[in-house]
Amino acid sequence: MIVNTPNESNQVVNQAIFGSTFISNIGFWLQNSYFSKAEFNPLLHLWSLGVEIQFYLIVPILAWFFSKTRFSLVFIVIVSMALCFIVLTISPKTSFFMMPLRLWEFLLGYGVALYLTQSGAVKFPKQSWLGFVGLILILLIPFFNVNGESLSIILGHPGAGALLVSIATSIVLVFGLPKIVEKNIISKGLAILGKYSYSIYLIHFPVIVLYLSEPFMGTILDIPNVITFIIIFALIFTLSFTLHKLVETRNFNISITKLSVIFIALIIGLAIIGPWIKTNFISNQEKSIFNAFNDRSTYRCGKLIRITNPTTLTCNLSEDINDTVNKVMLVGNSHADSIKTTFIKVAAKHNQAVYFIVQNNPLMAGGLSPDIVVREAISKEVKHIVVHFSPSGISVSKLKELVFLAEKNSIKITFIDPVPVWESHIPKMMYRQLKGFNDNELQTKDDYLSFNNELFTEVDNISNDNFKRISIADYFCTPNCSYKLEDGTPFYFDSGHLTLTGSNVIEKALNEAISAGKYSEN
Repeated sequence: MIVNTPNESNQVVNQAIFGSTFISNIGFWLQNSYFSKAEFNPLLHLWSLGVEIQFYLIVPILAWFFSKTRFSLVFIVIVSMALCFIVLTISPKTSFFMMPLRLWEFLLGYGVALYLTQSGAVKFPKQSWLGFVGLILILLIPFFNVNGESLSIILGHPGAGALLVSIATSIVLVFGLPKIVEKNIISKGLAILGKYSYSIYLIHFPVIVLYLSEPFMGTILDIPNVITFIIIFALIFTLSFTLHKLVETRNFNISITKLSVIFIALIIGLAIIGPWIKTNFISNQEKSIFNAFNDRSTYRCGKLIRITNPTTLTCNLSEDINDTVNKVMLVGNSHADSIKTTFIKVAAKHNQAVYFIVQNNPLMAGGLSPDIVVREAISKEVKHIVVHFSPSGISVSKLKELVFLAEKNSIKITFIDPVPVWESHIPKMMYRQLKGFNDNELQTKDDYLSFNNELFTEVDNISNDNFKRISIADYFCTPNCSYKLEDGTPFYFDSGHLTLTGSNVIEKALNEAISAGKYSEN
């Protein structure tokens, strides 16, 4: 609560509330991907504890079913694993965080322990060399590349890699390990480490994240040098040892129910008092800077659409507009996402419904192709597509292809120039300025135009009648480019993505862009 900004403190409190009720996995699923570092997540590691406790709550019911028929165990493992892999191709974070989709991993261990061990002891010790093969696989798997954002069952997670880890672990449990592997000084050291493993699990991640934390920089995990590594290691060792001795191995004369109620009450109290203390001891200018993180709309089409409608390519962000003739499609990466709320507001004035691409990378590598975008527009009876990306977000060749295919189908294309981007994280730079640091970044209109010169030159060479480019330079740069209002409200929540306040700056440009497709009404 002391070392972080109010936004980050609020995030920690929310994480603590979810953690205290053993639903951290759901809390982080609502937030973002496990692999995202944008948010400040010192309690991210508790997601697995949530999944584990949720499994324990249903395992008595499952055990009853399994006692009636062994096939039900095999059936649930197959169904859970199949659903996990299917959902992975739609929403990787859902496969990662949701217990029913990780159930198969628990049940593999359950089935091995129940049917392939001797009351928990190794059942086939003569084949211990197979267990050693399983151990080698476990040690090698971390060296294989896994992409937590990938929609591929092979490269994504939990995908083929998770299956291989589960199988390798099961092999070790069934066959054990050769005596020479079990009985040596390394194994004894690992056994001692195992005694403290749960305390290490609880301590290590918060220590790393809190020690490396910087205001506005989310979750930092890269340890910069050996000295920092030694300090962090010493802190983890000391705190884990203390937690193990004073809490984990002690018997308290208080019921777990009372202890849980007390802990939850303290967390809720902290959630109420902490933010109040923070916000009442900072200036209005600081509040404005810190609020930049919240000054933005819901992510793209919302967090549930990939589950409720997994096959859809677009969502209608203007469902209150009943006119089915006037429609415009906004296409772009996260920079389009940051302007969509103002875009929707402007489109509503023209009585136009806004369709938005669900994916964050259309017309980019791995995203929807120009052909698919045009076909989606046709299926939604859209006659105008507005394109907006970060400076390097789209290749002009893809844009040209989009324009060509759109022209053949009487669809207009309007390209909105990228907004100015900065080397510095804008709210962080503004905060440091308040604290007396000489941080400042200057960007002129000429700098902006020079930086985007190649893009603009190529875009201007697109001469089709159905294409128009909208410049936004004059809205930010007169001639120096601004990153805040006169009252100090930031235009950006990082180095390049506009806040709602920032997107309002280009409202006239968005009006011009939407008006460019007016002919489609006829």
